[in-house]
Amino acid sequence: MKSKSFKLILFSALELLTMFVISCSKDLINENQTDAAVTSSNDALTLKAGAIDLPGRLLASNCFQCHGTNGYAGELKIGEQSASSIISDINEMKTKDPRSNIMNLHARAYTTEEIKLIAEYISKQIK
Repeated sequence: MKSKSFKLILFSALELLTMFVISCSKDLINENQTDAAVTSSNDALTLKAGAIDLPGRLLASNCFQCHGTNGYAGELKIGEQSASSIISDINEMKTKDPRSNIMNLHARAYTTEEIKLIAEYISKQIK
């Protein structure tokens, strides 16, 4: 009796797992079809191109945690600065003791190229 019950439970579990896998694969197929339809529109292409055109965006998103969306948070405002000013400030912070200010620590984490990308992105933000 125990063997039959175990086999029935095992068979039921396998059947449920199979149904789940089939259901997920249908969702993936539908999602891929939806993605294909969306990427064919001009709006989606513009959005994707915009992300590529702004490579500093992801790096700058860390800055926005304290400096606000697009760099316009109260006294911590950085969005109005020029790229060269931001680069100069960050490079200066890299030379200071990282324990004295959180920005000194952040500055040390970025390469020269990353700092340039961040500065260019932030300097182009509008309020």
